[in-house]
Amino acid sequence: MSEAGVWDRLAGRYDSFVRLFDASYDQVRERLARDLPAGGRVLELAAGTGQFTAALAIQADQLLATDISPEMVARLRERVRETQLQNVDCAVMSAYELDAPDGTFDGVFCANALHVMDDPARALSEFRRVLTPGGVLVAPTFLHGVDSFRRALSRTLSLVSPFVAHTRFDLAELERSISAAGFEVSVAERLPGLFPLGYVVAHSETP
Repeated sequence: MSEAGVWDRLAGRYDSFVRLFDASYDQVRERLARDLPAGGRVLELAAGTGQFTAALAIQADQLLATDISPEMVARLRERVRETQLQNVDCAVMSAYELDAPDGTFDGVFCANALHVMDDPARALSEFRRVLTPGGVLVAPTFLHGVDSFRRALSRTLSLVSPFVAHTRFDLAELERSISAAGFEVSVAERLPGLFPLGYVVAHSETP
């Protein structure tokens, strides 16, 4: 089954699953006012059903919220309509092939997706491409590799659920991966949760 197909099947139950792992989500929302530039254009990747979309819309002049799953985007559009977010557009888009010219966005936000991607380095390269020079990436990512208990739990989840961690990051490895893609990391902190959240803020390096 394709990656989009996996998430399509999960879309109807996604909000219930998220509640098992969202212990630090409010902390992420609070940090956006500090870490994303006020105004400008922001791209949200792997938006799901919109757990962070409203908080991002407060910061951005224009927000493009995207997901690879058409079913997720349908639910996201409904949430945007219900909450009357006038500055938000929604689109189906793969993080590996972003439908945007170079240097389009002042900020990119990708939450809890790098670890489930087959090729996070390819996605990070695309994030950097569509950012303006010095633009901001905020990438909160579940850390499935912080200790033996989390690694074992991650392996179990990969067998019995759609949440397959292709990369079991710890915080240092997540920071290295983002730096290797041409970003300068300014914030890297661990937030609590069943799987801790690696909260990383980075700027695209200027040519």
